Amino acid sequence: MRDWGIEQKWMSILLPLLLLYNDPFFPLSFLVNSWFPGMLDAFFQALFLCSLLLFWLCVYHGIRVQGERKCLTFYLPKMIIVGLLWLSAVTLGIWQT
Repeated sequence: MRDWGIEQKWMSILLPLLLLYNDPFFPLSFLVNSWFPGMLDAFFQALFLCSLLLFWLCVYHGIRVQGERKCLTFYLPKMIIVGLLWLSAVTLGIWQT
């Protein structure tokens, strides 16, 4: 894993999230008459889409900046912006169900 490129590391995160985005707990909505399956679906959709947005922000900014990617100056501002979007998406998604 040390020899992986940055895109391969991101794919190891995005591929399992893609499985969760596909709503693997959909049959649970037929078995349980509750708000819980809808909440899981909203949570996983927001998680995948915000992770994908974070990936694209990091990749395109990484193309522009050819230096070292320090956590505080490179990733933290993007994580704050995407975290706020994730929080609002999860809140609206749960509220909608």
